[in-house]
Amino acid sequence: MDAQQVAKTMTGTPRHIAVVALRRSGTTALWRLLRQDTRYTCYDEPFSHLLDDLPSDNEKQTRAEYIELYEHDPERFRSLYAPIRRGEEVSRQLTAAQERYLKFLLEGGSVAFDTTRCMGKIPALHSVIPGAVMVHLFRHPIAFASSHLQPSDSFDPLGIRKSWNRRTALTRRGRFNGWGMEELARGPHFAATSALLADVGVRLPTPGERVPAFYRLLAIWLAAYRLAEHDGRQSYGERFLSLSFEDFCREPDLWTARIQDLAQVDRTSLDASWLKRASKGLQPGAPQWAEGARWVGFNEEELDRFFSDEASE
Repeated sequence: MDAQQVAKTMTGTPRHIAVVALRRSGTTALWRLLRQDTRYTCYDEPFSHLLDDLPSDNEKQTRAEYIELYEHDPERFRSLYAPIRRGEEVSRQLTAAQERYLKFLLEGGSVAFDTTRCMGKIPALHSVIPGAVMVHLFRHPIAFASSHLQPSDSFDPLGIRKSWNRRTALTRRGRFNGWGMEELARGPHFAATSALLADVGVRLPTPGERVPAFYRLLAIWLAAYRLAEHDGRQSYGERFLSLSFEDFCREPDLWTARIQDLAQVDRTSLDASWLKRASKGLQPGAPQWAEGARWVGFNEEELDRFFSDEASE
């Protein structure tokens, strides 16, 4: 369906927009852009456990929408708020309480939200918001793994930790838990994570296997990618958009226009002048990346797309 055909169908309330990704994939940047569209109420990470301390704001100042909702009826918000805790991230389902909470967020009109805790939950989201636009936002696997191996928010005034992170990125076996991935990949939730990954043909190293930490990160990335690409298209059809963070940073106007078309709203210009070019990650040309990718289960097509010489340029 081209833009002209979409425009002819634009009627009624704008469709909800759901952005699904892994942590450190650019969701906050896309959310900040969508937040400029006053036709939407935009919720950043509605399933985060960090909303426990509302009505306090956070350092990123992403909670204005929650604070307004909370202050309207604090008792109701607290009774319905249902975060996705760490171990629940690898479940394919939303709990009944999480479904009720999501429906509560949708009560006030058109909503856009991003979530990094639903890697296998797109069919469950579809059962609640079948008419939404589903955006799968993904970062290049090398950049994704590098981000977890070198967290940008580490307290490191002298740069000592950053230097160590860079030197050991392709060799160290641990220390990648800035955003909880180590808990999933070899911590208390390993068995559930491993089972989910095995369902889509991905090998997660066992906790005792002596492999670099980035193997575990690539395994989680690949499983999340396959789940979202398959389930997104199957559940949402033409209203599913697969979007790399790198492409989004290169042409934000193009991609926001496509999202607006799918949501059946008139295109409106959003200011993306603050958006930076996407990083390629640590040592993107190193052969170890492709070796690790092959080990965890990237097929030839996926290897060619993400680890060929052209892909690293």
